[in-house]
Amino acid sequence: NPPPPLPSPAPFSKSTTSTSSRHTKLYGLFDGFGDALKDAFGGAFDNAEYSAPPEGVKASARHILVKELSLCEQIKAQIEGGETTWAEAARTHSTCPSRSQGGSLGSFSPGTMVPEFDAVIFDKESDENAVLGPVSTPFGHHLIVIDKRTGVA
Repeated sequence: NPPPPLPSPAPFSKSTTSTSSRHTKLYGLFDGFGDALKDAFGGAFDNAEYSAPPEGVKASARHILVKELSLCEQIKAQIEGGETTWAEAARTHSTCPSRSQGGSLGSFSPGTMVPEFDAVIFDKESDENAVLGPVSTPFGHHLIVIDKRTGVA
């Protein structure tokens, strides 16, 4: 047996005749609610607000981590005095595994690092490309260079 025929669309449509053509208007579940739905949902489905979000607060930085504050101060003086390079000092003195990449920590957002570190990195008064510190954390004492920072006002 073949399946029964589909119901006629007649109960759900209204035919109107114009002078040049015949138009069919379908009545749907939301007929009569146009303005109420528009008010309730606004432009939620128009994709206007779905463009790429602005770049958030982020930074990329390098650090040198040592246990003794006096060594941290000595390394800073050597870098600033031109006696050594940042990369050489990181490779020679840092206790962090990032020493093999010149102390590079890559890109990160606030809250990724310990609070003492974030306080320096995301402070708008902290200069980029300058040797900052010593900064003391539970891990030891850091020298920090902010390579790039975005979204900090």
